[in-house]
Amino acid sequence: MPRAAALLACAIALPSAAQSPAALELFVRRDKGHCIACHQVPAGAGPATRADLGPRLEGPRMREMGKRALRAIVVDPTVANPDTVMPPYGRHRLLDAAEIERLVDYLHALP
Repeated sequence: MPRAAALLACAIALPSAAQSPAALELFVRRDKGHCIACHQVPAGAGPATRADLGPRLEGPRMREMGKRALRAIVVDPTVANPDTVMPPYGRHRLLDAAEIERLVDYLHALP
């Protein structure tokens, strides 16, 4: 399946709050978040992967953490865990503030 069609299919399967193709694209793009390289999401919320370097991203856990904590982790995970291998997307300006907000909304709305 072509990449654009796969992204569209995944976006359609997401809950309405997370149906931003731009957020899903950030999650999978190698030159942006590329979160999918290390994390898994629930079936239908993004591409299937065997990635297991980072924790599985489940909706209930994401909502329990809250948007503020999710944002802080994406901006600079080394604050909470100096030994993490996760890049500080905000601190290193890999993602701008609007992209981080879209990604946080996507994570918060996972099933």
